[in-house]
Amino acid sequence: ILGVFAFYPIADVIRLSLFKWDNMGPVQTFVGAGNFRALLGSARFWNSLFVTLEYALVVTVISIAGGLVLAVLLNERWLAGRSFWRSLYYLPTITPTVAAAMVWMLLFNPGIGYVNVLLRTVGITGPNWLGDQTWALPTIMLLGIWRRIGFNLVIYLAALQALALEQYEAAEVDGAGAWQRFRYLTVPLVKPTTAMLVILGVVDSFLVFDQIMVLTRGGPAGATEVIGFFMYLNAFSFFKMGYGSAIAVVMLVVIAGLTLLQWRLTGFGGDAAGQE
Repeated sequence: ILGVFAFYPIADVIRLSLFKWDNMGPVQTFVGAGNFRALLGSARFWNSLFVTLEYALVVTVISIAGGLVLAVLLNERWLAGRSFWRSLYYLPTITPTVAAAMVWMLLFNPGIGYVNVLLRTVGITGPNWLGDQTWALPTIMLLGIWRRIGFNLVIYLAALQALALEQYEAAEVDGAGAWQRFRYLTVPLVKPTTAMLVILGVVDSFLVFDQIMVLTRGGPAGATEVIGFFMYLNAFSFFKMGYGSAIAVVMLVVIAGLTLLQWRLTGFGGDAAGQE
């Protein structure tokens, strides 16, 4: 199953990246590294890579930090209705991306959207959120954070519930406050979980496509054109399958490189081996 649906497609994409093909005819012209040379010389490619990295950084950091804080709060026994709040925060994760994007389009509509209507009630004129170069990407980032934070919350909850309570009780007896217990106990103890969520978050950010397709189609002026959408345009709109495959190969290399770097910086691989 892995060979048919994972390894073979990856190998074929790498092969296609060395050819020029319009995705229609039978002829595939070998160009070697020509697609990659054209790609590296494209300002539009570098813009899409920068936009993707910016999206990945903001969404991953905020959703992980927010997920950890919410997990700590929802893990407290004194909180009433914990199951309800956990379910509520997890709902965005299982909501279809296209449906969520359509709701976002209505919320941030410059004329009748609830966000601008609320701003007008306090005397503020809201911008054209999805049509403004300054606000379009942050608006889509907000959607990404909203959808991702519930997933991180559930994973952190599982990690917190596996921790030994004796350490927290001892710290409390020694006079450690809530902030000190969070900083010096919780954060270090969930480090392997954080490393895993960082990797998953970066990979997920590089695969973002649906909300871009629905909300902005990469506009305005390339402000939200992530690398996944750039690949789609070239492969299936401009019929440059070889060029699109080269973009996919670059995505694979970048994601693999970032993952290996994160493993080294966080010691994720060593921690996992030690736990085994």
